[in-house]
This record gives sequence, C-alpha cells and structure tokens, in this order.
Amino acid sequence: MYKYVDASVVKRYNSFCADKLNQLKISLSNEYGIECDVCLIGSGAKNLVTQNENEPFDLDYNLTIHSYPKDWNINNSTSLKNLKDIIRNELNKTHSAAYFQNAQDSTSVLTARLFLDKNSLKSGFSFDVAILIKNKKGNYCRLIHDKSLIERFYWNEVPSSHNVAEKVDELKECGWWQAVRDTYLKLKNTYLRRRDFNHPSFVVYVEAVNQVYNEFENQSE
Repeated sequence: MYKYVDASVVKRYNSFCADKLNQLKISLSNEYGIECDVCLIGSGAKNLVTQNENEPFDLDYNLTIHSYPKDWNINNSTSLKNLKDIIRNELNKTHSAAYFQNAQDSTSVLTARLFLDKNSLKSGFSFDVAILIKNKKGNYCRLIHDKSLIERFYWNEVPSSHNVAEKVDELKECGWWQAVRDTYLKLKNTYLRRRDFNHPSFVVYVEAVNQVYNEFENQSE
C-alpha cells in the first residue's frame, strides 16, 4: 500500500534531482532551442510524494515543453522518438559521475535509478521524467512510447487538465487541500490493488483534484 513520504526526506532528494534537471533544461535550450519547465509532481506545499511499502520511493517530474524550433514536426512518431532520445541523452550527461544508471525509456517516462554503491544490484532511489506539452484545448498531453507489435510514439491527452493549477490554488485557499491529499492516496491504492499501471502519478493527481473540486463546487452552491 502507498503511504506519504516525509517532506524532509523528499526535500533532500529533490534538491539533488532539481540541480540535474535544471542542467537538462539549460542544455535543451542552448543546444536544441527547446524551451521547457521541469517541476516535481506534488512539490512544495502540495507534498504528494508516495512510497509503496518497503520499496524505494521515486520522485515524479513533469518536463513541459513550451516551444521548440519552428522547423520541427513533433506530431509524427519518428520526430517524437528523436525528441525523447534527445532528452534522454542530455539527461544522462547530467549524472554521469553519480551512481545512476543511464535513463531508461519506459512507456510514459524516462527513469533514472540511483544505486546504493557502484557494485550494488539494488536500487536505492529513482526519479521519473514525463514529457508533456499542451494541446490546442489547453490540456496536457504526455509523450507515450507504445512498445507493442507496432512500435510508435504519440501524445496522449490527460482529460480535464487545462486548469488544474487554478483549481489547486482555489482548493488550498478554501481549506480543501487535505481532501485532495486523502483522495490522491486513496486513488493510488485503488489502482495498486487493481494492478492497474495505466494511471501514472500526474494522471492520478489531475483525477484527485477534479474529483475534490467537483465536490467543493457542489457544496458551494
């Protein structure tokens, strides 16, 4: 079952990762003209980092692309593969001196695992980086690497995500943030029990915010 990780522990690991990801952001801008932001899901006052029982916990980051060179077409599979390869390779350069494996290209994120020492086979910590962009409706879309029979890369829309930040601000201001925390943890554990691995942290986060916001609106009427 999932539980929340103490904020002091999150702060220590996030400090290390944030430095590496800031290097990545600068490199993508300088070398490729890709302008982006990288942020921790549930960072700061949100504090939504979870850990599954005795397993090593991980930090989930969103790399949100705001602009890219005009001659790039990032709506076909080949171009999207190239985009993810660029980000993965630049990310690997930032932690070459640490006990991190090169980032692995999974279905919806890039995963970098930190080992306890250079001879260890057990991962002590990892961080995931999801690549996002906003579509014309303003909703976030996650870059997906489909590894089934026909390999392809595509954008997968996160429904009702366009104004999630504004909803979070309103819920916090009105004292409803604990309800979001409770709902988020409940949803994470529900999907875990179902062995449903198609709901990554950001998708669950958006779902929790929308669910609580709907309840908040109903009680405010």
